[in-house]
Amino acid sequence: MALIKPEVKWTEMHRLADWVLQELVKIGILRGSVEDMLKVHMGSVFMSHGLGHVHDVGSYPDVSVS
Repeated sequence: MALIKPEVKWTEMHRLADWVLQELVKIGILRGSVEDMLKVHMGSVFMSHGLGHVHDVGSYPDVSVS
């Protein structure tokens, strides 16, 4: 979080987010070299549309007051 600042470019943040792979290796979900995983874009398995791409999962109920 300390790296999120106005002067940091979006592409830099995207590349930093790929380092979540390091934590996945640390807790045993993945095995291997993080550097090799980065070379083959393994992070896209977990973030297929990139950093910050989200979809709403719920509906939009009518909450108007009568």
